[in-house]
Amino acid sequence: MDIPVAKTKPAIFSVLKKPVSYLFVLVISLLALPFFWGKAIPTIDESEIWVGQVKRGQMSREVRGVGVLAPADVRWIVSESKGTVERILIKPGARVSQDSVIAHISNPQLTRQLQQAKWDLDAAQANLLAVTAQMEEQKLEQQMLLTEAEMGLESAKMLQKAQQPLARSSIISDIDFETTKLKTQQAEVLLNFRKQTQKSRVNVIAARLAAEHAVVQKFENMVHHIEAQVKELVITAGINGVLQTVAVEIGQQVEVGSTIAHVADPESLLAELQVPQVQAKDIALDLVVSVDTRNGVIEGRVSRIDPRVFQGNVQVDVELTSQLPKGVRADLSVTGIITIESIENTLFVERPTGSSPQTESNLFVLDPNSQIASQTSVKLGRASVNQMEIVSGLSAGDFVLISDTSAFGQHPSIRITQ
Repeated sequence: MDIPVAKTKPAIFSVLKKPVSYLFVLVISLLALPFFWGKAIPTIDESEIWVGQVKRGQMSREVRGVGVLAPADVRWIVSESKGTVERILIKPGARVSQDSVIAHISNPQLTRQLQQAKWDLDAAQANLLAVTAQMEEQKLEQQMLLTEAEMGLESAKMLQKAQQPLARSSIISDIDFETTKLKTQQAEVLLNFRKQTQKSRVNVIAARLAAEHAVVQKFENMVHHIEAQVKELVITAGINGVLQTVAVEIGQQVEVGSTIAHVADPESLLAELQVPQVQAKDIALDLVVSVDTRNGVIEGRVSRIDPRVFQGNVQVDVELTSQLPKGVRADLSVTGIITIESIENTLFVERPTGSSPQTESNLFVLDPNSQIASQTSVKLGRASVNQMEIVSGLSAGDFVLISDTSAFGQHPSIRITQ
């Protein structure tokens, strides 16, 4: 027996039986759904953001630099003599005084040169004594000749004076008297000649002795020079401090000017900070600096600004003016905050991530009641390490998202959720 099968119509036909108005509303809703989805406000958990509040007051404009502590008083010890390293007495890290012996260098050739120079000096000094005695003898001989000439002139004058009345009385002949007068003139000429000879002899003796003294001085200087080189074979620290490095080994040959060791005074340190060149333009000498050693903060002042730029940074040396914390030593990594200026009565906020000074930027301003942050155009002014000046667009008390919001740049608003 055939059983009739009931035919059911698809659900679509039941929908078609609904009023037309319901169908119209459904179609409109389906068409509008993508539109509402596109306009939905994105959300972010409050633990993932950082909010800063706009304040009015004093803002310190600062620049940050990283670097190391370096000795202010450093001595690089170099070899003044050629030789072989014979002994090393002190290892790096030991405290040394000015006269502490670090190493010994041997140079037999230099020792022989010193001995030869001393022999040459002794010979020159002996020759000087001999020449001095000889010149003194010649000086005495010349003085004796001068005295004889003076006495001969006096004798001739006396004879002429005695014969003059006799010649007038014709007791002696005119020829004899004229002969006496001629002898007086000859004695006077001889005396003048002896005087000139003595003066010339004095100059000759002085020149000869000066030459001999110069020879002696030459060998004395040579001895002193070689003695200084021999003395430099004993390498001393030169300053009070700590031996940083020893650059030679026992048995090593060293030349003149070779680096032997490096000594620094650990009590005299300075901070060498590397500051980005775009931030270094406003740094000046004597500006106040706070140096963080991770074990305490040291106060200081800018003592030198390197005129060169290296790898995009400018080196700024900071003289440390306060007491050093314990454990501080050379090559310790530090961070320095340089205070450029203090700006009075201005609007400022903690520096938003990615913000640049003297620009206009879109920042998200948070409404605490609705927990919705909306993009607002803000004109930024001068910048510090952790703060940014607000020129316009915000008021004191406003809350600003200062963390990175670049992922929401295409959205006008963000909802903050807990």
